[in-house]
Amino acid sequence: MMKKRQYNLVNIIYNDLFFYGKQQLFLLLLVLTSAMLVILVTYNTRSMIMDREKIFLEKDALDTEWRNLILEEKILSDHSRIECIAINELQMHYVDPTQNNMFN
Repeated sequence: MMKKRQYNLVNIIYNDLFFYGKQQLFLLLLVLTSAMLVILVTYNTRSMIMDREKIFLEKDALDTEWRNLILEEKILSDHSRIECIAINELQMHYVDPTQNNMFN
């Protein structure tokens, strides 16, 4: 009777890759390296895009705050408002030019 020979699949793959397929193994490593670099670049690009969007949102918020501060400054520096506060709260009044005595 003939004995059936069993082959070890791991040894066959090892022999094929390292003794007969060095170019194919090298190309496989290049493809895997390229795929990992594509994943890394895509991740970094998406992170930068998200950071850019956050910066634009912050810029818009700061622009809105700046416009509100400019409006508040204009309202607070309005002459009629200042005059009203001077008369009502500080009891100031206009000086009559006839009562003005500069040299005593």
